[in-house]
Amino acid sequence: MLAKGKAGLLGSTIVPNPETLMNRKEYIGLGALEGPHGDRLYSHIKVPMVHPGAFAITSKNPIPEATMRWIDYFYSEEGATLFFMGEEGVTYEKTENGELRYLSDITNNPEGLTHDQALAKYVTWIGGSYPGFVRAKYFKGSETLPNAMAAAEKAKPYAVPEIWYNFNLNEEEQQTMSSVGSDIQSYVTEMEEKFISGAVPFAYWDQYLLDIEQRGLEQYMAVYKAAYERYRK
Repeated sequence: MLAKGKAGLLGSTIVPNPETLMNRKEYIGLGALEGPHGDRLYSHIKVPMVHPGAFAITSKNPIPEATMRWIDYFYSEEGATLFFMGEEGVTYEKTENGELRYLSDITNNPEGLTHDQALAKYVTWIGGSYPGFVRAKYFKGSETLPNAMAAAEKAKPYAVPEIWYNFNLNEEEQQTMSSVGSDIQSYVTEMEEKFISGAVPFAYWDQYLLDIEQRGLEQYMAVYKAAYERYRK
């Protein structure tokens, strides 16, 4: 996909930003598309505390306290700047007003590398999960560029009012989600593809909803409701 995008062969795409991933500047963000009944909702929003659970310490680690100090450093202003921006004078610089910005070797790489390809030589967060707290002050990735911010403004009026991340579940709830929940999620994903491709007609929709209900929807929703109540508290 990235190779085709870089070659200008994609009419549309869903990525954080075609400019950083494909070196293409002609794309414009669409914001929230309008549904057949006039409904508009934008739900692809990230929470600042990204990828909970993306860091772990194994039982083989002889000094877990030192490892915790190491990972904790990346939640500080200094550590987060190093983690996301790289090394000052090598990948980024500070402007007169204290703003951070990537050097031209990153944003306009002389070897023709994309923004992400050039930056990936110096940082580890690109293209994978990581524990971290994202703030505009030190995160200058795809989502912070002017064209991405313009797209965000289009979507903002239609954004969901309350942003959730994955809820923490107790042992009993985890068992439910690994059985009933897994079955429902797999079925929904499967049917989504079939409805979109036309393999299953929309005339089957009511039966599809009944199928989900019979798979244990009430139990599934009860788990989410309980987890949400804890989340709010």
